[in-house]
Amino acid sequence: MLNSAIRRFWNDHRGYVIALTLIAMPMLLGFSLLVIDVGRSSNLHTDLQNAVDAMALAGARELDGRDDAIARAQAAIEKIANTAAFKDGGIGMSLGSHITVAYHAGNDSGSTVNVVFLKDIPANDDTPIPSSMETTQSSEASYAWVTSKPQAMQTIFPIPVGFNRDTVNISADAVAVYHASACDVTPIYICNPFEPPGNTNETAAETAAEALHTNFAAGNLYGRQIELHSTSVSNPGPGNFGFLRTPLGSGASVLAEALATGNPGTCYTQDSLDTETGAKAGPVEDGVNTRFGYYSSSFNKVRNDYHYRPAQDVRSAQKTTGNGNKSCDTYDPEMVGNIVGDQSKALPLGYGAAMTSLAGGKISSGNNWQYATYWNVAQGTTAPLASTILSNYSSYPAQAAGTPSQPSAYDVYRYELSNPTLISHASANGETGTPATGGQCYGGPDLSNYTAAEYGDRREIFSAIVNCGYEASVGHLNGHKATRAVAFARMFLTKPAIKDSAERYLSLEMIDITGKGGRGTLDEFLREEAELVR
Repeated sequence: MLNSAIRRFWNDHRGYVIALTLIAMPMLLGFSLLVIDVGRSSNLHTDLQNAVDAMALAGARELDGRDDAIARAQAAIEKIANTAAFKDGGIGMSLGSHITVAYHAGNDSGSTVNVVFLKDIPANDDTPIPSSMETTQSSEASYAWVTSKPQAMQTIFPIPVGFNRDTVNISADAVAVYHASACDVTPIYICNPFEPPGNTNETAAETAAEALHTNFAAGNLYGRQIELHSTSVSNPGPGNFGFLRTPLGSGASVLAEALATGNPGTCYTQDSLDTETGAKAGPVEDGVNTRFGYYSSSFNKVRNDYHYRPAQDVRSAQKTTGNGNKSCDTYDPEMVGNIVGDQSKALPLGYGAAMTSLAGGKISSGNNWQYATYWNVAQGTTAPLASTILSNYSSYPAQAAGTPSQPSAYDVYRYELSNPTLISHASANGETGTPATGGQCYGGPDLSNYTAAEYGDRREIFSAIVNCGYEASVGHLNGHKATRAVAFARMFLTKPAIKDSAERYLSLEMIDITGKGGRGTLDEFLREEAELVR
């Protein structure tokens, strides 16, 4: 009887599920709370990550190398405030609480993030960023690194021993880099005049890039004439220039079109230029010189199109006799020996600068062009004081010490533009600055319709500056998308492109650059972007 009762009890499974449920319920409840905590921590990390991503991007966008870049980056980050929250209310990071992720430069206790600026980052994302890559110099800063301070999230899941709730620290960080692209620029790159000829060393290339910016900021490039020769050799250097590829097609005619209009149909990224190889000297003369009102070769067909209009002041010592109806066909300057300009007839801007060899070209030793002589020949009067010219317009860098002893050719050009009677005054050979019309000359809409502020100045070109020696040594000037520009430059054409045997050369003044020491006048055609890289 007893055995039968025991057997019936043992075989009776009624209520078994309830018993198992009661036994498993603490485990199920604990697991549910753990899942909730994992979700909460994931949500908090996502919100913190979104905040630091936005801050890093905002800061990197300002790191253009100019003297106030870090200050601007800090100000941009301060404007970003993000709420990392579960829902409003609460204190700390308990359930239902929220924090505002914010940054205040110089007030660490009032900031919920740390901000560091970097010169470089390790190639491998798993490699910690060393302190040697940090910088406080605006000219060196390329990356913004934002790290949120750890936030202690109070858990719901209890710790088994003592059944106490605990906290979990949540953090996030982001690194963003600055990128610059130049749009609607002349598809030309020039070799950095401060890079040693034949350089193949990366460190020397970096030093040359720094020298370019330092010298411009100090005013050492103000008014200096630079003569750059085209070249098809595989190892160009200081004094040379080459071409950038356009998406409009290949060949000399397409390049000439882009040089003439200044519209290559693309934006060029500073860190990844696409160069155009081959000998293309002819397009320089044909395309660039439409800007002075010379329509040779196929450009004679577009002389009535405003896209190919001349600048409003084209005084360049052009011969005005003996050319017949071809005076607007090619540039045929007055010359004395191999010097462009004749004091008894006509002179171009930038005339008479004392030039020194610059590998493939030449550069003047300073702002030493013969300003007074030019003015006397072009205007027949004594040259105005430098202060008179510069009070009208000055391209002298604001941070440079002292004042120029004489104006640059570009500043004289701007002064002439502001005084129309100066443009129309004739030199001894009859040349004026007013572009010729009729015949084979410009026949399009009146030039007064196209202000420089709205349409740009046709005697300005915008080019990339490249450390040609180093870039060539690593195979980056052979048409591959790898060439890095150390800056973009705003250049003034002191005279048209000149044919020299099989080459052409450009005579220029550098009136602004991007990055450290720049005057900020290139912002109108720069597209600056930031990209998350870590």
